[in-house]
Amino acid sequence: MKPTRRGFIKTIAVGILGNTLISSLPLNVFAESKNKDGSFEIQHGFRVFDVETQLNMEALADTLVPGSKKIGIKQIFLEYMKENPGLAGFYDAGFWNLDSISRKMTQKPYHELSAREERYQVIDHVRVRNRAFFEGFRKTIVLLYYSSPAVWKKLSYNGPPQPRGFMDYSLPPKV
Repeated sequence: MKPTRRGFIKTIAVGILGNTLISSLPLNVFAESKNKDGSFEIQHGFRVFDVETQLNMEALADTLVPGSKKIGIKQIFLEYMKENPGLAGFYDAGFWNLDSISRKMTQKPYHELSAREERYQVIDHVRVRNRAFFEGFRKTIVLLYYSSPAVWKKLSYNGPPQPRGFMDYSLPPKV
């Protein structure tokens, strides 16, 4: 299909119409409600990250990045997801898929798998069949893990210099 002026104008019109429609929605469309189990609403009546999903998420994160459970990756990840409701829905569906594959292959939810071989069998299946979810989650967990000050201490990294600040920028920092 050859790009035309008419097609361009139609695209712009649809974009403006969509922007007007979305901006007319009330600000609380992506409402969050407090709940004891840690799940939250990304849209009225649509809750994500129930207890089972959180357990599966924490187990997968600890499998991919050993030691992430010790720094509280579950809470860090949930806080990050509350700021990104669209991503939260995507990952919630991905964990549902992970859990259903695990139950089909082993008759147990993913977080209850104790054998390393069973976990990696499920991971290998998800890595191939649901690549966008797996690669995105792995990237997010690595990012969240290595941005934690608790991990910085383990790596003997003092953190970025700017929070402490340099008094004189003309002099290089002392090693």
